Amino acid sequence: MAEVDIKMTEYDELGKLLKLRKEKDALIPKIIDKRKKVRAKRKSRKVLLKKWILNISDD
Repeated sequence: MAEVDIKMTEYDELGKLLKLRKEKDALIPKIIDKRKKVRAKRKSRKVLLKKWILNISDD
């Protein structure tokens, strides 16, 4: 019976690790999407700033 208990605890640990890995993998796309949004905002701000500076210099 002791062998079964040892195997079950190892199995439980493996299950927990697999669950954590799945949760971590699920978070990665969200982080990547967030980075893309931040980069897009920065780029749009730079473009807007350049247009604004050009408009001021044209006047």
